[in-house]
Amino acid sequence: MGLGITLGCVIVIVHGNVMTYQRQTLFQVGDDITINGMVARAFNKKSRGHEAIIVVDRVNSDKLLPLLKPKIRLFSSMPLEVGDQITITVKMKPIFGWLNEAGIDTEKQAMARGIVAKAAVNRHAKWIIRSQSSSRQTILKQITEQVEGLKHRALILALAFNDRSWLDENDWRALRESGLIHLISISGLHIGMAYSFGIAIGSCIRYFTPRYVFLPHILGLTIAFVYAWLANFSLPTTRALSVCMIYIALKVFLVYWSAWRVILLALVIQLCTDPFSVLSISFWLSYLSVVAVLLTINVTQQQPRSKWSMLLVLFKIQLVLTVLIVPISGYFFAGTSLLSLFYNLFFIPWFAFIVVPLMFLALIISLLSPSLANIIWFLLDWSLWPLTWSSSLANGYWYILNQQMILLVGVVGGLMLFMRFVNSRSFALLFMVTLSLIFFLEKPRHIWRLDVLDVGHGLAVLIEKNNQWLLYDTGKAWSGGSIAERVITPILHQRGVNKLDTLIISHMDSDHSGGREYMEEQFTPRNKISSQYLASYRACVVGNSWWWQGLRFEVLWPPNLVSRAYNPHSCVIRIVDPISQLRVLLTGDIEGVSEWMLARQADKLTSDVMLVPHHGSKTSSNISFIQSVSPKLAIASLAKSNQWNMPAKQVVDNYQQEEAQWLDTGENGQITVHVIGQDWYFNTKRTGTFTSWYRQMLRKGVE
Repeated sequence: MGLGITLGCVIVIVHGNVMTYQRQTLFQVGDDITINGMVARAFNKKSRGHEAIIVVDRVNSDKLLPLLKPKIRLFSSMPLEVGDQITITVKMKPIFGWLNEAGIDTEKQAMARGIVAKAAVNRHAKWIIRSQSSSRQTILKQITEQVEGLKHRALILALAFNDRSWLDENDWRALRESGLIHLISISGLHIGMAYSFGIAIGSCIRYFTPRYVFLPHILGLTIAFVYAWLANFSLPTTRALSVCMIYIALKVFLVYWSAWRVILLALVIQLCTDPFSVLSISFWLSYLSVVAVLLTINVTQQQPRSKWSMLLVLFKIQLVLTVLIVPISGYFFAGTSLLSLFYNLFFIPWFAFIVVPLMFLALIISLLSPSLANIIWFLLDWSLWPLTWSSSLANGYWYILNQQMILLVGVVGGLMLFMRFVNSRSFALLFMVTLSLIFFLEKPRHIWRLDVLDVGHGLAVLIEKNNQWLLYDTGKAWSGGSIAERVITPILHQRGVNKLDTLIISHMDSDHSGGREYMEEQFTPRNKISSQYLASYRACVVGNSWWWQGLRFEVLWPPNLVSRAYNPHSCVIRIVDPISQLRVLLTGDIEGVSEWMLARQADKLTSDVMLVPHHGSKTSSNISFIQSVSPKLAIASLAKSNQWNMPAKQVVDNYQQEEAQWLDTGENGQITVHVIGQDWYFNTKRTGTFTSWYRQMLRKGVE
């Protein structure tokens, strides 16, 4: 065991040093460099242009060794295709991601994919592109053209090539709420189907040529390998493919291993070749799902069978599997589908015996006779109709799970696995103890917290008390997404929240109100407040005040409502906790003139914690205003190394001169103020006792 741990540490250190060296190679000659590289992955057009993952071969004409070629994420105005060889001058940038308790984590995603930097192309830069489309890309183009007129083209391309870029948000929502999303994302299930498809064909051939004993397995492995190649060798497909290869090797050498041992060997191979894949959600979903399947089979195979046992056993397997998958789904996606049991009972066999075989048949015939393949593609399109029709009926059946519920279901699932080892009385006792522990872990009601979320350039502040939630600003939005969707929603769902009590919009600049409509639609806030005339919104004007969950909210600015709220019209609110005497000042984006007028009523400004106005811009945070507030803690919401050079050095100096502790989300990530009784304290996501070394490497080039 000691040898294994030592070997594991050596592998991680070697891979970590390789990535550190790759990053240093890109930055050691300056930010502006000329690169030669190959497009490893291309994305559809984004709002800011096109994106691609590039494997860099040369830096300023210096050739790199094969194992030391870095991956970068390239942003450009030109579309690229997989296999293209490019030469271009780019500006290298470190990877700065947002870090919150939940939601998108670009730093972790980059590390899991082996990406060490990002690069932007100047619009006027000269390109050299040598188009060298791979065989896979050629086939993908051909099939994309063939299925262009089909209703389910997006699903077909996702199933055949793992190309999910054609699926829109409505597609993903329907698949998620029906619990069928795993059928569209190519995984071990699909590779297993491909292997079985090859086994079936090989068995038919072997019927006429019995001497070819291993033909079915060889054909099965071949089809599975081709399918994994079409899926671009994603993590779940490589894991499943390695399992197939191990299984065949054991068959050839007449060695019997349990399924557990085979999976463990596949895991070892995965970790030796790509140890940082453990940072990927797909890694855990892949292996934990397999573990759940094996545990389910282990539990159900020894159950007594009735005369119509097959149907009953299948139902038991799916029931136990669903219970075991719930905590996995809850942990990673903060919820589960209430209909997944029934949907999967029908659609897993439907895909195994109808959809996937039709897809393989269509792919094979497309290479031989495209005109004949059109008939098969039409049949495949028809076979997907039940999926889209029924999944659309699952709207509203996604159940949000908080951490206590995830723990409860996980323990219940664990107890189900060991039911045959304990009697019913022991089972009931263990269940009651679990309920007691979960209830004990519930937070006392007098605790409340304020979270300044890490949303880049923008603002989103979440306040929680007595299981009620208030949101001050929603962050920015962009084409195809928003902070509300990518950050705020995952955090709320992780806490088991599907309703907001109050939504306050400080002003209508997009970096503060970009997610307003999304939050209104998804979380239906009971109270809505703004300094701008908006339908169904209450006015945020001087003199208004109210109590919320025992906290007093006092509006200090602006003096009146406006038809369009800009920075100077930001809704400024002071929150007062009568128990702890903590005072928090929410400032939006007010500027110098507004600060000067507010400072005239200094007695109402004094606060312990304040949001730094306008992200630390030099147009705000005058010294007289800071002195009037006299904060102990100043928090700025901003993006690290942003184009506006915020926070201004003079602004930081002003706060520190007044003995206020400075924190900003760009450096510290999500910042949380906890209030317990008469005491309060704060913590941040980036300055805990353990900070991942790779974050320092990606952001600063140090470990």
